Amino acid sequence: MPIVTLKEIHISFGAQSIFDRLDLKIYPAEKIGLVGPNGCGKTTLLKMILGQFPPDAGEVHQRKALRIGYLPQEPVFGGEKTVLEELHSSAQEILDLQKRMHDSAETLSGLSGGELKSAMQQYDRLCGEFEIMGGYRYETKIKEIAAGLGLEEKHYSLKTTQLSGGQLSRLGLAKVLLADANLLLLDEPTNHLDWDATLWLEKFLKNYGGAALIVSHDRFLLDRLVCKIVEIRDRKADVFTGNYSTYRQEKEKRDLELGRQYEQRLEFVEKTRDFIVRNINRKGTKKVAQGRQTRLDNLLKNNPDFLEKSKRTRELSFKFAEVENKGKRAGTVVECKNLTKSFGNLTLFENMSFELLTGQRTGIIGPNGMGKTTLLKLALGQIEPTSGTIELRKTLSVGYLDQAGAELNSENTALEEAASVIPEMSPEQMRRRLGAFLFVKDDVFKKVADLSGGERNRLALCKLVLSEPEVLILDEPTNHLDIPSIEALENALGGYTGTIIAVSHDRFFLDRIAQRLIVLGADETGKTTPGKFEFINGSFSRYAELLEQRALEQEAIPQTAKPKAHKQDKPKKTTPPELRQFNIWPAEKIEKAIEETEATIKKLHESFGDEKVYKDYKMLAQVQSQVKEKEQHLELLYRAYDIKTSKR
Repeated sequence: MPIVTLKEIHISFGAQSIFDRLDLKIYPAEKIGLVGPNGCGKTTLLKMILGQFPPDAGEVHQRKALRIGYLPQEPVFGGEKTVLEELHSSAQEILDLQKRMHDSAETLSGLSGGELKSAMQQYDRLCGEFEIMGGYRYETKIKEIAAGLGLEEKHYSLKTTQLSGGQLSRLGLAKVLLADANLLLLDEPTNHLDWDATLWLEKFLKNYGGAALIVSHDRFLLDRLVCKIVEIRDRKADVFTGNYSTYRQEKEKRDLELGRQYEQRLEFVEKTRDFIVRNINRKGTKKVAQGRQTRLDNLLKNNPDFLEKSKRTRELSFKFAEVENKGKRAGTVVECKNLTKSFGNLTLFENMSFELLTGQRTGIIGPNGMGKTTLLKLALGQIEPTSGTIELRKTLSVGYLDQAGAELNSENTALEEAASVIPEMSPEQMRRRLGAFLFVKDDVFKKVADLSGGERNRLALCKLVLSEPEVLILDEPTNHLDIPSIEALENALGGYTGTIIAVSHDRFFLDRIAQRLIVLGADETGKTTPGKFEFINGSFSRYAELLEQRALEQEAIPQTAKPKAHKQDKPKKTTPPELRQFNIWPAEKIEKAIEETEATIKKLHESFGDEKVYKDYKMLAQVQSQVKEKEQHLELLYRAYDIKTSKR
């Protein structure tokens, strides 16, 4: 039985229709991703479920006693309470029961005999209710959730008026997670969350037993968390079984099918009208033509959208020029030796060494303020290291995308800024190139200073493509871009044959473009630790699995059993039991097994878009199980390969 049912919903704002005959059901424990372009009605849908926004027509049903926790994009607080008071207020029922227990206990001292026995029974009942509601763990729960989201005890006494926008968002999210809700409605929950808090929230939601409807641009979170994607499109809710990646594959197939169906409808109407025109005045076929005219009129009257083509918004469409990576162009792109960089007492990295080779795709990740952008600037020669060296091969052309937008001249128009890359290109040709980045008509004459964050990023990307670089250095390239624009960038980078070095907080983006990772400022479990660094061969998904595995291993070892580290002791290099099966394999055999396993996983993912699979839950579960099994095996292969190659 669904806990929420929306049936034949219609909502309009003035002449603009937001939803038309929208249907949706939410079932217990489901984790659902809600996606769609800005302005399509995602937040409106959440408020409608809450009862804050009644539909113009249609029905909204909720299961009796359903408790809903709602996180808006910008939580609002009165300002008179402290952080701790706000956190406590999320469980008013527990606090009220605690007061009743306290009042009941105070009356016991003045009673005796039967009255005392009756009062004791009442007190015991209250204590039982308090325990069932989790009252004895509530203070611990507050501290766990607050700490997980980055609210420390030093923040508890602050008034909410003293908090930053990011801290207010975390407080709002903490209150929602503390509430005893059956259904969470979360509107961009990872906004304003840092590295640690995002990892913590993902783990919390995985273990949450209730249902959740999540609006998010964090595709990695949606990929790992949800079992269903709901897309708001053409004023309706299209439901896709599976995670975000499966949704993208299925959506592409559906779009092709919808296009074919539209062409078939159009062809049917045109042929019918042609028959009517040719036969309406003929003696023998006049009645047949009149009958077809009547049926066609009724069809179009009863189905007003019969000839309406599915609307598609304009999207970025571009690609990078081919890069030659052979002969003299091949070799080391970046060489880093014993690099150390400190700012005062903060050491970002110490004695770090690595090489980046031609054609490699490297992602740089880690908590904020731990040196990601600093590493790029060191490589570009914009700042000096404390000690050691890092050199970018000078014979290669470099395209740099700066997240701060410092590479753009604010006095230029968009057209002038793009033309500065290729001055000899005619204005008409340059306008066509800018059009691919959604600068149309008078947009090209806007001053750079007047552009939005998204427009500035698109203009910087246009300049990057025009410069035809051999090396791309990207600092948060997905900032201010919507999902379709990010995916257009991912597709373009997928076809790029040069070297990529990218700093990004977008984990899904890193999964699609990076073959290896440099992790800065995080320990082996992902906790912020200045000065730490790690190199990962593989995508972000592999790193996420490593974090989970390490966390489980730490939990399995009692604190008292963990040996104390001594600087003079050298760790013993022993092969973990699960990897001993690969001891006799040469590195080349493991590498081949990795390629074969990755290909198998890719084929299994593609099968999610097969109608026979996604419509048969048993078959879908079987394929998902196979994917999980292959991914676990791939993880073992990666680890075995790391050990084998590190011994060379």
